[in-house]
Amino acid sequence: MFKNKLGKLVSFAFFLLASIPLQAKEALKVVQLENVTINYHFMDEQSVKKENEINQLTNKAFLSYTKFFGGLPRDKKGVEYSEISIHVRQGKYLGGEADPKLIILSWNNGKTFGFSTWQRILLHELFHLWSAESFRYQDGREHWFNEGFSEFYTFKTAVELGLISSEEMLAVVSSVIGYYSTSSGLGKISMRRAGRTNKLKFENYFLVYGGGWVVAMVLDHDIRKRTNNNKSIDELMRWMYVNFHRDKKLYSLGDITQGLKYTTGIDYSNFMKSFVDGNKILPVPDYLSISDAQWALTFNQKSISNYKILFETLGIKRTL
Repeated sequence: MFKNKLGKLVSFAFFLLASIPLQAKEALKVVQLENVTINYHFMDEQSVKKENEINQLTNKAFLSYTKFFGGLPRDKKGVEYSEISIHVRQGKYLGGEADPKLIILSWNNGKTFGFSTWQRILLHELFHLWSAESFRYQDGREHWFNEGFSEFYTFKTAVELGLISSEEMLAVVSSVIGYYSTSSGLGKISMRRAGRTNKLKFENYFLVYGGGWVVAMVLDHDIRKRTNNNKSIDELMRWMYVNFHRDKKLYSLGDITQGLKYTTGIDYSNFMKSFVDGNKILPVPDYLSISDAQWALTFNQKSISNYKILFETLGIKRTL
């Protein structure tokens, strides 16, 4: 599914392209990089020119995610792999899709929602090779986790790779919190129920994607704060990768809650019951001081140390 400027999900029949004869401006190419082999299908002349940029980003991201999870992505049979296909086309809307061994990217030089570029969409879809495809949810009720946590790690990785600045990251998460806080379904429908069907997910896009992203930040920051920065949701993600091979077991909210307690020693069952499975509105300012951190970063460098854990949560290193 592809996300356009209105958050609408638009289908494209990319999966059929492999069986269609190449047009004059299309190209197939195999590239061996340091960490991954890429089988490209460029669908237009402008996309061919993007090869070097995509190569560099894919190589860095694939290495980063492999190191993060402690292993390569797995296919539907649970077998690890380091060779992927990437279908690339220039399009009116930014969008992407991931399946085991396959990434589909629709790119342009614009931004969706004011902050999402094709580079960040590529990072998001590459992350899905692990979270979504290597370990997978039981049903759409866990899209808050599947999509929201992937967005969190996408932008955190973008900061760590130098694609966005520290100041921009703080501005981005402020926008995300705003989208979540002003979504029409907030307080009326739970994040889980909002993602149960494609129709509901479309109608509650920012409650599912933005809400899940906010939950990821809040949990990560809270865990770091309560464990003196010794633990985070990173341990949860690695635990999910190890324990939930999609060919053997699919995860649900209960598994996520259990994983948090096992990896951090903290019981978040009431949190999940209230803010994810229930309709309660997550009091973000009680957990995250984004605006104060932005002010400190811009005008009051002496107070930056007060936000060390928040910066760790967001992948911001240069200020610490």
